[in-house]
Amino acid sequence: MPPITFQDLPLNIYMVIFGTGIFVFVLSLIFCCYFISKLRHQAQSERFGYKEVVLKGDARRLNVHGQTCAVCLEDFKVKEELGVLPCQHAFHRRCLVKWLEVRCVCPMCNKPMAGPAQPRAGIGTLLDELV
Repeated sequence: MPPITFQDLPLNIYMVIFGTGIFVFVLSLIFCCYFISKLRHQAQSERFGYKEVVLKGDARRLNVHGQTCAVCLEDFKVKEELGVLPCQHAFHRRCLVKWLEVRCVCPMCNKPMAGPAQPRAGIGTLLDELV
């Protein structure tokens, strides 16, 4: 019996091999897109020197229960995205991003934060845990 070569395989085998290759390719593209978006998100946090958290349930761990954002003067609500500066002051994420684009200091205590031109050691990584 002669050995079977790749050219001798039936058409349905080609389709299975082609389908598996396409599936692996699409899966790797999805993984790359997810990884790139994570890196961009982390780079933005490190560039402005704050950590992101999502206010979930009670806010006792951050001690922001009943407090207001010093930038927009609105109360913090459950499931809002917050930015926490190294001085432990919390603000709405959208307010903090706008503020840090204009001035690289904490809106509460005026402590300098690292800006795009000032590299900063020990900024910390993105908080992936939910509070």
